[in-house]
Amino acid sequence: MFAGSLIDGTGKAPVNDAAIVIERGRIVQLGSRREVDYDARDVEVVDASGSLVMPGLVDSHNHLFYLDHSHFKEPSVAIAVARGIRNAGLWLDLGITTTRDMSTRENLDIGLRDAINAGLVRGPRLFVSGMGLITTCGKDEAQREIAIEITGEVEARRVTRQQLYARVDFIKLFTTAGLANNGIVLMTFDEIKAAVEEAHKAGKKVAAHAMATEGIKNAVRAGVDTIEHGTFLDEEAVEMMKSRSVALVTTLSRKMAIAELGEGVGRTPTMVENARRSLEPAVRSIQLARQAGVRIAAGTDGEAQDTLAREVAALVRAGLSNMEALVAATRSGAEILGMSSEFGTLEVGKRADILVLGDNPLNDITALERVRYVLKDGEIVRRPQQTK
Repeated sequence: MFAGSLIDGTGKAPVNDAAIVIERGRIVQLGSRREVDYDARDVEVVDASGSLVMPGLVDSHNHLFYLDHSHFKEPSVAIAVARGIRNAGLWLDLGITTTRDMSTRENLDIGLRDAINAGLVRGPRLFVSGMGLITTCGKDEAQREIAIEITGEVEARRVTRQQLYARVDFIKLFTTAGLANNGIVLMTFDEIKAAVEEAHKAGKKVAAHAMATEGIKNAVRAGVDTIEHGTFLDEEAVEMMKSRSVALVTTLSRKMAIAELGEGVGRTPTMVENARRSLEPAVRSIQLARQAGVRIAAGTDGEAQDTLAREVAALVRAGLSNMEALVAATRSGAEILGMSSEFGTLEVGKRADILVLGDNPLNDITALERVRYVLKDGEIVRRPQQTK
């Protein structure tokens, strides 16, 4: 593959007039075109010499089954599965080659992951939580649709073990309520700690949905690996995250869409008002995390109008540089999965997950919305003629 310019996802300056050689789905050579050795008679040449090439995107917080406002309410399993399959293909065409699915009814995402891995369904490489854990009678009805209710440390351990047995890739905890209920604290420290201990014993990570400040601190103290949303961070919470290497997974574009578009995106007046009230603190939280050096990864939170490209643009609006925002959507996503040796950057030995854009996102961050080619494991899964 030839590239007019190449961003490798590490944060380094772009390489101009670049070339990538791929064998069996992995990168075997990469660099300036004059340095790469290849025989054009033996390879398929993808000429993107007029384009920008970068790593495939990693959406670190998604709900693939719920992208169209049926939000956790679909009564039919068959239709829910059909939506998940359709949405997986949609996300792949947007350049997302890997995503974390962050809680789904009846563990449906486990089956979707396996179907994609078996080549039965088009979609990103999936890492899934199955159903998350939530406290009994939690305040957020939407969360309860996609989570298993627990009360106390014993049940937290039991359900975590149950989900690990079901072959999830990580554990999702709803430690606070969602935007509809101002993110109030739900889980106790002991409940979180019990789930974390069981997951970590099995070598699995724990992601904590946490919006309220005290809920964030409880989750960090208990040993979670990522804070999802992190709407109301303060200096102490950020310092705790930094010292424990806990990452922040942002979903800022969702709040922006709800706050700016209002009830037009299918949300209640209460949620719209809460989004508007929380938008400034959410931006401030991201700024605090950036200043402290907390790892930031980008997510979408399952809204059809809030693509990862828009989340990256929202991070730039919040104060990240274009390059920092791109790293949040590539390298950082792989790092929080513990898969940075496999993907997230374009380097020799890694999987050839590649995104080809018509324009340079370092000059115009909205270039991420204009995808030409997508390669996953070296296979072209989207070509320019598929652009709508």
